Amino acid sequence: MKTLTKLMLGLAGLVMALPATAEWKPSPAEMATLPPYCAARFDEKSEAFRSWRDSMGSDFMHVHHYCAGLNFVNRARGMGSSNKDRQGTLEAALRNFDYMLAHTHPDFSLRPEILMNRGIALSMMKRTGEAVGDLMKAIEADPKQPRAYMTLADMYSQQKNRAKALETVTEGLRHNPDTKSLQRRYTELGGKLPYPTPVEPVPVAVQADTDAAPTAEPGSTPPVESADSVPPPPAETPAAPPKIGSPTNPYCRFCPD
Repeated sequence: MKTLTKLMLGLAGLVMALPATAEWKPSPAEMATLPPYCAARFDEKSEAFRSWRDSMGSDFMHVHHYCAGLNFVNRARGMGSSNKDRQGTLEAALRNFDYMLAHTHPDFSLRPEILMNRGIALSMMKRTGEAVGDLMKAIEADPKQPRAYMTLADMYSQQKNRAKALETVTEGLRHNPDTKSLQRRYTELGGKLPYPTPVEPVPVAVQADTDAAPTAEPGSTPPVESADSVPPPPAETPAAPPKIGSPTNPYCRFCPD
């Protein structure tokens, strides 16, 4: 009897969680809001699937978890804060983001973005400390993520820390100078024009000139130029005759001025 009761309670808990996580695969309308590699990942026979797999490498095979996580966050945004399914939907997003961080390589190209969206999900769950940690890691890995700065600034504003919010948006603009949302938030927080000076791009290393003269091998004797190979000195240019005439005709000695 006790075993049956536990089983029934477990099933009841599973049914209660179904609205949040059962339809984990995005609908066609939801798929249209996700990055293009998501649709490709769900269609393994397509040319797009092969193209994205070649581009992202072996970690692409896990990317449907990231797409599911993004979709859960989008669904949670459409729910009111009092919606009983909202918390479970965000927890489902976290599980998928955690899976990606655990099963992909540290240098996976989407890793900074995954950290950013995990931080966004945590901020929506009011887990501020964890959210700040993920967002800071995301910015450190790739500072060209405007939404990471915006989410951080919003959290600082909610804590009445306007100065820290402005500092965060200022740093975001230095790395993303043309982002309208950061520009707007900068002025809202009291930032003064002109906008912050952009970060100088890292100079690209200049490739060595392949046409440069070859370097002599150690111990070798440099070739001696023959007398025939030395160019003759330039011919002397005859001096121009002195100007002895009038200003209008310097070569006419007896012409009138």
